[in-house]
Amino acid sequence: MLLSAFCFALMGAFTHGLSGAFDWRIIAFARASINFIFVAALARSTGKPLIFFSAPASLWNRSVAGTLSIFGTFYVFSKLPIPEATSILNTMPLWMALLVAFVSKETLPRSIWIAVVCGIAGVFFIQQPHFDSGNIAVLIGLSGAFFASIAMYNLHRTKNIHPTTVVAHFTLVASIITFFVMLPKLGTLFNNAHYSPAIIIALIGVGASGTVAQLAMTRAYVTGNPTLNSSVGLAQVVFATLIDILLWNRSFDAGTVIGIVLITVPTTLFMAREQIRKIINYEPTV
Repeated sequence: MLLSAFCFALMGAFTHGLSGAFDWRIIAFARASINFIFVAALARSTGKPLIFFSAPASLWNRSVAGTLSIFGTFYVFSKLPIPEATSILNTMPLWMALLVAFVSKETLPRSIWIAVVCGIAGVFFIQQPHFDSGNIAVLIGLSGAFFASIAMYNLHRTKNIHPTTVVAHFTLVASIITFFVMLPKLGTLFNNAHYSPAIIIALIGVGASGTVAQLAMTRAYVTGNPTLNSSVGLAQVVFATLIDILLWNRSFDAGTVIGIVLITVPTTLFMAREQIRKIINYEPTV
């Protein structure tokens, strides 16, 4: 899960760097299609099956919801600095808690509501410098996190399917959907794009880092505890912040720092509390 968090942060850095050269829809399609090519080649070389129409409902739910999450992810990475975008997308564990409570018809504990309130306040602080250009981006980023929670919920239900097969199905579905979304303005999008060897390498980097991140995350969620995985996945915010400082020499105002802390710390504490409770009560971790 740590490997996944690092590679997703790296993918965000590639995406943010490409925002001036390519429209976010092209980057989303490149991420999905390059990811599929890599994973299909891996599946062929290791003898893992590729499935499409015969996939179970949980895998279709994971793939479609994951594709909708891709739209939110690449849009917000192209519009906002990496740490802010990553923090907003990492409200996913809170959405996950609400989703599980809704499906299981359980009453949410106070700790979740505290984490949700802190998350909302954190989003407000992060949004402050971006009222003009980032207002829609923040909302789309939150929608991407919501669809990611649906995808992760269904991902844990695909534990009988090999991770390579799961990722191949998801990236194929995402490639098809992102292509049709891009299709109406295909000529305009590519005419306005800027090409150079460094940009092409960065575009491939989006797909390559996304491939490793997706395989690692799928492996983690299929074989491990979803709550613990979500908590460890928040390390992506730390990686994204370090990358932003190293590559773009960026500093952060007090509001941004407060917002990131309000989103990540209560969520991490909630996840840790849930994991400790499971250990004390001797609950299964899978």
